[in-house]
Amino acid sequence: MKKYISAFYICATFLLIFSCTDPNLIGLEVQPPSDALSVVKTTLNTLKLSTLSEDSLRSDEPSVLLLGNLNNDFIFGESLAAFATQFQLPYNNLNVGSYNDSLTVDSVILSLSYSGKYGANGEMLDITINEISESIYKDSTYYSNYSVICSNQLASLNNVIINPEDSVLVGGEMKAPHLRLNLDNSLGERILNASGTIDLENNSQFVEFFKGVYLTATTSQNGTIVYFNPYAVNTKLSVYYHSTNVDSLSVDFSLSGDAARINIFNDKSLLFEDTAFTYVQSMAGHKTVIEVKNLDTLKTFFKRKAINRVNVSFELNDSDTADYSPHGRMYLVRVDNEGKDYFLSDYIIEGEDQFGGRLENGKYTFNITRYFFQLLNNDEYTNKLYLVASGGAINAKRTIFLKNKVKFNIIYTNL
Repeated sequence: MKKYISAFYICATFLLIFSCTDPNLIGLEVQPPSDALSVVKTTLNTLKLSTLSEDSLRSDEPSVLLLGNLNNDFIFGESLAAFATQFQLPYNNLNVGSYNDSLTVDSVILSLSYSGKYGANGEMLDITINEISESIYKDSTYYSNYSVICSNQLASLNNVIINPEDSVLVGGEMKAPHLRLNLDNSLGERILNASGTIDLENNSQFVEFFKGVYLTATTSQNGTIVYFNPYAVNTKLSVYYHSTNVDSLSVDFSLSGDAARINIFNDKSLLFEDTAFTYVQSMAGHKTVIEVKNLDTLKTFFKRKAINRVNVSFELNDSDTADYSPHGRMYLVRVDNEGKDYFLSDYIIEGEDQFGGRLENGKYTFNITRYFFQLLNNDEYTNKLYLVASGGAINAKRTIFLKNKVKFNIIYTNL
């Protein structure tokens, strides 16, 4: 006969009635009506939940660039996002003038297309842009705690208004929302002076000549983290200039293609262990640790039983989601004896739809049947899982869970 265990984080009794015809419960739909599920009262303190600070995340070649400062989060405290990026030539052997021309730089603009933000509306940022003095490489691995080596400052801009909603007037034409930052004209002069030389022959030469920029931001307000799209048409470095004979010239350098990019985070938050809540935070902030307790007891109990399905669900604390929206998706990963984490076989084999992890009705639910079977039968499997953010290196979100609402449900059949 089939039985059902429901174990909470705190030793508690949980009663749950399932329909024998629920197609989501593996094997139940073929059972006769008389073989209804029994309700089991558990005395197992099955799960231990805690919060662990992230050391760093791999953050090279991100699809979204993050910049900003959150400094008034009453739970998570202060966190900062910065990024470093190279630029790419519009074409090889760049030559923007003739020997008879005298070229004069009018302005140098770094344009960054918005792809969203996280935090309060109507915020302003103080943005600093420095030139990188140590090369970064597209084929290298970088983490979010990477220390960028810089030389000269190219811009120090105060009270930059962040506005991802409104179009921008550029050269008499309305463009999609993007941020425009004025850099020192000396950068444009260096690039134009190198016109027709080996420094602008190809991208390999160019990124050695001009290694890129590093953007940081702070604010005295509540703060915001801005998201930028490096692939968008309006994301570029533009040198505007005129020659002896022609006005209103420009040349653009992109952030896409083979340009190396790194998101860099500095999380200053200090979370103390909480008996009521556990946390997940992007930008190398925090993750939740789940430990399956009383493993020997579980192995004994399930020795002559077939595991049909195992779910674990985490309920959202939605009391402060107005300003800080939670993650749309989470992942559960297992931890080995050396502390390395891996995707569960449930995710690899079953795929995302069957594995779960999306926020639905205030909960994140995961199918961990394969993991639980291995935990009972493979001594190399540890009893530790991490609940981590999806896209933790390309978003600034944070999520709070109620410990006493975490459910660990096991459906089994007696053999």
